[in-house]
Amino acid sequence: MMAPWSFALLLVATALAGVWWVRRGRRGRNWLLFSAPLAFVLSYLSGFLFRVPEYQVGCPALCPGWQGHPVPIARQDVLGDFRFDPPGFVLNSLFYEAFVLLGSLVVVRLAELVGWSQRSRRWRVGYVALTVVMPLALAPVWLPPPQPDLPSATQRLAINAARDWRWQLQGRRLTDYRLAVEDVRRHPDGSRWRVCFRVYSWFYRPRARLYIDLEPAGVRATGGGLIPLTASCWVQP
Repeated sequence: MMAPWSFALLLVATALAGVWWVRRGRRGRNWLLFSAPLAFVLSYLSGFLFRVPEYQVGCPALCPGWQGHPVPIARQDVLGDFRFDPPGFVLNSLFYEAFVLLGSLVVVRLAELVGWSQRSRRWRVGYVALTVVMPLALAPVWLPPPQPDLPSATQRLAINAARDWRWQLQGRRLTDYRLAVEDVRRHPDGSRWRVCFRVYSWFYRPRARLYIDLEPAGVRATGGGLIPLTASCWVQP
């Protein structure tokens, strides 16, 4: 649950950014009006990009998963179905409203400082690519996707598994920017550990699932592989 002070800070930041855009005249007001439906669309799309399935780690039984980020917009019920959460959707949309208004404010203000109006079309295209497209494409590098809260001992297993995938198994690829843990369970044979990841690529595009098997001590990998998002980590041999 979001802390009250964080919510208040978000409201203040969004309001100040809105005032800045209103003071820029007609275009600023039009952008302010457009940002609201855009935030709702981004919040809705986050439910498709960011998914945490039900998990066992840190739970006496299966814990329900969720969809959406940074605030869940749908939560899993006892039957395993995802139920839409209207308050969560509104709060999540507020996050994206703040992101759109503050991010565009920075981009526009910086463009004015470097003389946007006097620059060539090629320069403008490069500026947009550098300040808008590239940060969004590389967002998984600096802003982690959602994952369950892991106990310290389990967190160590996840770190070891991710390290071994990149170095021991030489599985790191240009498109594999972020591994988000989905669950940590005992291997089907009961003697080892298995860590399941969700692999995010450019623009947080979910690319695949990854499972890594660790030795009983949980230090070295004994195997693993990439599987489709529709497949389960827990039925692999």
